[in-house]
Amino acid sequence: MIGKNYTLMTICITFYLVFVAACRSIENYPNQDEPLFAGNYAENSPVFEGKVKVITWNIRFSEKIDQAIAELRSVQDLQNADILLLQEMDEQGVEAIAKGLAYNYIFFPASIHTHHDKNFGNAVLSPWPIFDPTKLILPHQNPKNNQIRIAARGSVTIGEAAVLVYSVHTETVWLGPQKRQEQIETLFNDISANYDYVIVGGDFNTFTGASIVELENKFELVGLERVSVGASPTFERSNFSFTLDHIFAKKFSVTDTGVWPTTEASDHYPVWVNLSFD
Repeated sequence: MIGKNYTLMTICITFYLVFVAACRSIENYPNQDEPLFAGNYAENSPVFEGKVKVITWNIRFSEKIDQAIAELRSVQDLQNADILLLQEMDEQGVEAIAKGLAYNYIFFPASIHTHHDKNFGNAVLSPWPIFDPTKLILPHQNPKNNQIRIAARGSVTIGEAAVLVYSVHTETVWLGPQKRQEQIETLFNDISANYDYVIVGGDFNTFTGASIVELENKFELVGLERVSVGASPTFERSNFSFTLDHIFAKKFSVTDTGVWPTTEASDHYPVWVNLSFD
């Protein structure tokens, strides 16, 4: 009996420590302009051949970067992206991918995450030049640990066209639906009408079909459509499937889209879409 009670007590203490760690307040970066990590590893801009490949991928806590690089190199649907949008990244992981694929990049962390005590944020990578990096801080903090969410924004010059690009990671269901909608509204209110071409991608944590429809309706107000329709699910857990990750675009036509469901690099599947300029 003593042994059983000791085991039960050990399990309870372990769960308590995990819970306390999860609820430990996160250190955020509230400055809109920093910290910024950027690099240029593309030797020359590629020759534009009429198609724009966009990939968005939440690589869980940047834990399996070598595997992610291997898949981005070897999987045909993931090769040669013109725009690669990453979430849950740290600066070492982003730079490793940029070096490994010969991409330019910008990376903004939102916070130092208690999961690994490393930077946690969003990145935009491309073999094309990237200009005007900006961190868009989304409103409201996670009520559990005070974490903020952000979008990393940059202007990517593809051929002769300037494309406004966002890598986004909105809050989970820890935040109420109204406040999560206000995060989306902040995002689409930031989209400049001065750009003919816009691409927005990332992890929107849309756990229900209704939340996806609402997301689509919001972006339609600023002329963006969900070009990753049909690329689902992007996340599976305990025999449940969810489409959490999306790509939206303005003044692009969709050629094809999909996910890579057999990834070993993350719990999210990378979403890809091939576009052409309207």
